[in-house]
Amino acid sequence: MFRVLWLGLVALAWMAASPAAAKPQLFDDGAPPLQIVITAPFPALVRAAPISTKPFPATLSVTDGDGPAQSMPIQVSARGHSRRIGDYCTFPPLWLKFDKASAKGTLFHGQHKLKLTTYCRPGPDYEQRIVLEYLVYRLYNLLTPMSFRARAAEVTYKNADGRGDAVTRFGFLIEDIDGVADRNDRDRLKAMTHQVRAAQLDAHATARAALFEYLIGNQDWEFLASSPGVECCHNVRLIAARGATPASASAVVPIPYDFDSTGFVDPPYGETPPGLPIERLTQRFYRGYCVSSGEIASVADEFRAHRAQMVAVINGEAQLNEAFRVKTTHFVDGFFAVLDDPARLEREITRRCR
Repeated sequence: MFRVLWLGLVALAWMAASPAAAKPQLFDDGAPPLQIVITAPFPALVRAAPISTKPFPATLSVTDGDGPAQSMPIQVSARGHSRRIGDYCTFPPLWLKFDKASAKGTLFHGQHKLKLTTYCRPGPDYEQRIVLEYLVYRLYNLLTPMSFRARAAEVTYKNADGRGDAVTRFGFLIEDIDGVADRNDRDRLKAMTHQVRAAQLDAHATARAALFEYLIGNQDWEFLASSPGVECCHNVRLIAARGATPASASAVVPIPYDFDSTGFVDPPYGETPPGLPIERLTQRFYRGYCVSSGEIASVADEFRAHRAQMVAVINGEAQLNEAFRVKTTHFVDGFFAVLDDPARLEREITRRCR
């Protein structure tokens, strides 16, 4: 009798602790798009965005699937560079800052500050490019868990004063770097420019990240450098073993992000960096490090093994229209044409390392 009772209690405890019984997390794989409503003084935020990232009080309401809406006070602020201070986008990407007590017990429990990628301008073509940027994160997730996860959302923006019409657009939330590190039993490595040397990087992970940047046609990144006074690195964050410091760390893994100015997305405002022999974003140019060139062959095999999954992710995205779907799959096919030609792989990737 007591043995049966004890076994029953053990079974209940196991069920409560099992993944199936665990509470859904914000960045769970395969989670459906969120329904988000943000009410804030958006006209004032947009006017201030080119010169200020000051926070504004706001309210966020979120619905996850068929569950009830959860509402909480937050702070919103403009973020980014080209989309915020340039004269092209009419609406900036946002930071969402959560109050610990208000977020407790909600889908945002434990979150402090998250990036929300928003629309740049009204119009379907601009929204398609936000969908493409979201897909870049999903493609990298296929290759490695050491990557930022993203959660798609239908976001409605309401003015706090009630004036004007609400605007609803596709957007997505990006996981915090501490979340990426924790999932992989590592810590965020806080370093300044060139505090970490190429020899300290994990050769395989670095080759994978560099080849992925080549796949998406991204030149706007650095794995070792950042602007003076800014945490390393440019459009990349670093993770390393628990407790590591910039001086002691080894097998450091670069985690790339910010994929809007890429050939994959090909935004109208995109510009190629000076000093590179390319004239448009859709031209690829490999910028990986020579210290990880020995890993290129095995990393290329990883990409080939995931090719069908990558195509399935693109073709399976309901928010992507047919014209952009065809263009994007053609762009990806161009990458695999290089990988599948040994001479081109050697000439256009391995020999171009730095």
